[in-house]
Amino acid sequence: MISKPNLCRQAVRAAIISTAAAATLQGAPALAQSSFELEEVVVTARKISESAQDVPIALSAISSNTIDELAIKDLSDISKITAGLVFDNEFSRVSDRPVIRGQGTILGESGVSYFIDGVYINGSLAGYDLNDVERVEVIKGPQSALYGRNTYSGAINMITKSPGDEFSSDIKIELAEDGQYDVSGAIRGPITDTLGGSISGRYYERDGVFENQFDGDDIGEQESQNIAALLEWNPSDDLRIRTRAAWAELEDGQPALFSQPASENNCYEDNGSLYQGLGRYYCGTLKPRDVDSDWTVQAPDAQDSVETLQVSLNIDWNIGDNWTLTSITGYNERDYTQISEADYSPTSFQVANFTPNGFPYAGFPVPPFDYAYVGSIVDFTFASESESEDWSQELRFSFEGDNTRALIGAYYYDGTTDSRSIRDLPDDAAAIAGRNYGIEFGRMQGVCAANPICGSIVPFFGPTIVVSRDQESEDIENMAAFGMWGWDFTETMTLTLEGRYQEEEISQDTIAQDLGGPVQNTTSASETFDSFSPRITLDWKFSDNSMLYALYAEGTKPGGFNGTEAIEAGVPSYDEEEVKSFEIGSKNVFDDGRLTANFALFFNDLEGYQLTQNVRTADLTNTTSAVTNAGDAEIFGFEAEMSWFPEAIEGLGMRFNYAWTDSEFTDGFDQNQGVLNDVADNGLVDCSTGNEFPDQDDCTSAYGSIDGKEIPRTAEHQAYVDFEYRRPFGEGDWEWSVGADYSYESSKWAQVHNLIETGDTNLVGARIGFTNGQYAVRLWGKNLTGEDSTPLALRYADGADSFKRSFVGMSRRDTYFGATFTAAF
Repeated sequence: MISKPNLCRQAVRAAIISTAAAATLQGAPALAQSSFELEEVVVTARKISESAQDVPIALSAISSNTIDELAIKDLSDISKITAGLVFDNEFSRVSDRPVIRGQGTILGESGVSYFIDGVYINGSLAGYDLNDVERVEVIKGPQSALYGRNTYSGAINMITKSPGDEFSSDIKIELAEDGQYDVSGAIRGPITDTLGGSISGRYYERDGVFENQFDGDDIGEQESQNIAALLEWNPSDDLRIRTRAAWAELEDGQPALFSQPASENNCYEDNGSLYQGLGRYYCGTLKPRDVDSDWTVQAPDAQDSVETLQVSLNIDWNIGDNWTLTSITGYNERDYTQISEADYSPTSFQVANFTPNGFPYAGFPVPPFDYAYVGSIVDFTFASESESEDWSQELRFSFEGDNTRALIGAYYYDGTTDSRSIRDLPDDAAAIAGRNYGIEFGRMQGVCAANPICGSIVPFFGPTIVVSRDQESEDIENMAAFGMWGWDFTETMTLTLEGRYQEEEISQDTIAQDLGGPVQNTTSASETFDSFSPRITLDWKFSDNSMLYALYAEGTKPGGFNGTEAIEAGVPSYDEEEVKSFEIGSKNVFDDGRLTANFALFFNDLEGYQLTQNVRTADLTNTTSAVTNAGDAEIFGFEAEMSWFPEAIEGLGMRFNYAWTDSEFTDGFDQNQGVLNDVADNGLVDCSTGNEFPDQDDCTSAYGSIDGKEIPRTAEHQAYVDFEYRRPFGEGDWEWSVGADYSYESSKWAQVHNLIETGDTNLVGARIGFTNGQYAVRLWGKNLTGEDSTPLALRYADGADSFKRSFVGMSRRDTYFGATFTAAF
């Protein structure tokens, strides 16, 4: 257990237990057995209800049945079965950045937005309770025309379950290795003739699944709890009012990340520029290693916790035979606290030193080369908290005629986030720092005594630990008008025009201050972005079960402001990122409904690509991350999704997905790329020395060209294969099933330099199950081959080695097995 129970957590557990108890008192069976035929999924990807096979855009719809059958726990699992979606948590479950069709980012905002029942959600959904979800729609390509802000590469829309017309209840219990257990339950049904309701809850806990080499204890524990209540009122056949409230709390411990130190860098020989590092970059695949963190010393209160409240009100009113008025109102709160030992190493409060290997940072007193510096104490501990609040309102009219359909709507969003540093030093921090400083000073004296070119040791700063108290407040206001018009100009061909005009104002106030010191700097900034995003679609239903479509769409990713240190460094903001997308596709159903085959081919032209760079801080003693518009890029891609239940083998079902994504920067520059090629060590890229990027004017810029580089965090190839075989078992309604799945994801570059990568990933899973429609038991295993590739690699700075370039990787969970028990009544 990560923390002591509180009243809210006890209430959630009580709600889950009472839900499960009530489930046993209901009568009508509700858990349907899986059919041997393909499941038709109705989606609302275009804000109207239609079969997924009839929508002329690329999307993947994952139903609740699929979620149960494949033991899907979160969006990371969904990405393994969805062509074109890459999803990995970075530092924890609450810092995910999904990537659709190769438009990846590093620390900037993702170009994919989440929606629950049509309401925009600001923040992570990695720990969201999928047991309360009817389906998940992963909509690919720019969706700005209908969904608005930050859907320029796609949208993930979750539709929650409705109460239904009859009483039903269910309970699911999952047990797995490493102390993992997951209990969820729900009650749904009518309250009166016109009013229905549901209540659902979940509690999840998992011990740490990795051994921390520092102290031998487990690391990476997780805990979360959710509860949701819904009321649906249908006073007439033409009016539906649906309101839902959901509360969730997630509390995870110190993340199980490992650090690869600067001493293992193997390329770009030192010339004294970047972090004064010998071998200042690593070329190759980041190999997994043991987690070794002294977080109990440096950040004993380590946690990654978030508490959320989501409230929505959906109204659908049929006005006459052709018109529908829809209103969607959303309100969200999110409180987030992060405390972590962030150098992910066993060295607390180490000392920065600059040896004769390289020239010190600009701004330092410039000594002869026979001097060495011993600098301030390095404290790589992150501690911050933030509170977010937002509300949104969408109002739209839709029309459905004989051969035309139309939609017109308006949207308003207002969101505020306040964040601050809350770092407090451990009681023994000063003693540790003083001891380490003395050790390092003595070590450097020994180094210089044995080195004839080193004459003196120069103390710089002394054994001090600087703790920031930065504060930041951000407000986003978005207003938009949007519409759609579709015309069946023949019996088989349809033209659809969509568009959205939006205006977004972003305001930010920052305060920079060190603990116990005066306010160093305050900034206030505001900027307005406006855009028009069209989409034009032509589809041809050339048979009852086949369709071809072609579309052109544009999208925007909003600009914004960087953090306090980046503002002080002269990089306060970044502009919008824009995409122009061309897509052709085909959707088909064959073999009397037993085979679906969907294909899409696309090309994206991106301008002003937002990418994270390292820039020097204002005092020139360190670097900080800043989002910039690095350049332009192009992405070509192909996706295929197929499902087949062959008639010749009764009870067999198979799925196959594949995505190919080829990304390349066509123009752009990066400061770190320039540093890597700064062979003259003068802060400039010099073509005369054989630099490979001669297209900079006069070749005397601090930036290096990234032309031809691939976009980081983008997998060129993804593949997924799954089969399940079901047959009757014994007497009655029981059946047994056996299944296996395989997913492949090719290696991803960590940064735009295309030097360090994650390595290919091959994951194998298997399952067996028994069900009679009311009760189900499934035994399953994941990562059966023990794949240990790194899901994510991040460039970092080695706090124990003078801020030289290092890298941090995420550990992958080894083979594990579990069992799921489900009952429906």
